[in-house]
Amino acid sequence: MEEKKPSTADILAKIRAQKAAAAAAAGDVPAAPAETPAPATTPAPAAETVAPAPATSGAKPTSTKDIMAAIRGGGAKPAAAAPPAAVAPPAGDAPKPAVAAAGPRPSVQDMLKAVREGKVGAAAAAPSATAKVGTPVAAPPMPAKPVVASKAAKPASARRSLAVVATVASISAASFVLGFAVGSNLLIALGACVWGVLMTPFAAAWFSVASIGGIWTLGTARFMFPNVLVEPPSKFKVGPLSDYPINTVSNKWKDQFGVWIVHTDQYEGRNMIFALTSVCTHLGCTPNWLDGEQKFKCPCHGSGFYITGVNFEGPAPRPLERAGLRIAEDGMLEVNKSVKYQEEMGQWSDPTSFVSVV
Repeated sequence: MEEKKPSTADILAKIRAQKAAAAAAAGDVPAAPAETPAPATTPAPAAETVAPAPATSGAKPTSTKDIMAAIRGGGAKPAAAAPPAAVAPPAGDAPKPAVAAAGPRPSVQDMLKAVREGKVGAAAAAPSATAKVGTPVAAPPMPAKPVVASKAAKPASARRSLAVVATVASISAASFVLGFAVGSNLLIALGACVWGVLMTPFAAAWFSVASIGGIWTLGTARFMFPNVLVEPPSKFKVGPLSDYPINTVSNKWKDQFGVWIVHTDQYEGRNMIFALTSVCTHLGCTPNWLDGEQKFKCPCHGSGFYITGVNFEGPAPRPLERAGLRIAEDGMLEVNKSVKYQEEMGQWSDPTSFVSVV
């Protein structure tokens, strides 16, 4: 039959008995009973504590394995494990009986838990050393709440900024467009000044980008249209005969149509009106009529022409050319620049090159 394994209480009781026997044999203290059971009616006082045994030679057993090894060794090392209930009184004092533990020994976890509960309860029960009973505790001052800008003001300011940008952009664009349309540098400069003074750098940058894009767009559109040279009409009316006295040259139509209307009787003794083109026959400059000298004078190379248009000085090789002239149905003189008549080729005798005055 297998031997029953001893319990921890039996092991502790055996160790205490061995310790007491060793102390009695040495003659120091009388042997204490191995186990003193507590009376059934009187429980052990809770305030009584057990002093640990004095240290002896050898290390104390710290685990059940060490205790079992000491028992199997037959008591070779009786002082290795000191029972917690056995107390070795100092010399000269009366010996005290060992107190046996009532019931099983608590575990380390239970003891730590009891210690923690005791500390927490004591801390909760103990009043503060500095606090006074009945004195209200002042709460610490709360930090000031930061002032947050109103969110409703941001959209309004953004709308105002957008309105200002749109207004200034409209004024500047109108000034630029009108300036380019009428050819006024003042309006163009005004648009640039308004934009430069009132706009922010951000808006100015966007305006520059938009301007470059607009220039590219206009250039592309201009490239798609053919080049058209706008010229004055070849046929136009210059008024009645009465507007041109004899032996006079009219500069009225020189700048607009490039012709002089001449009324003279010095060509072949005939009283006539004809139209001379204002182009020098030398290199194409525009001569001027000098009324005091009664001649046409070219400012480029000094060519001179009589009132009849015949050349007489300078490098001009031939007389001025005539344009077609007739009396229209309404009685007005009508010039036709699509045809030209040259004197050296005998074309001045053509009746369509002049109008006779009776």
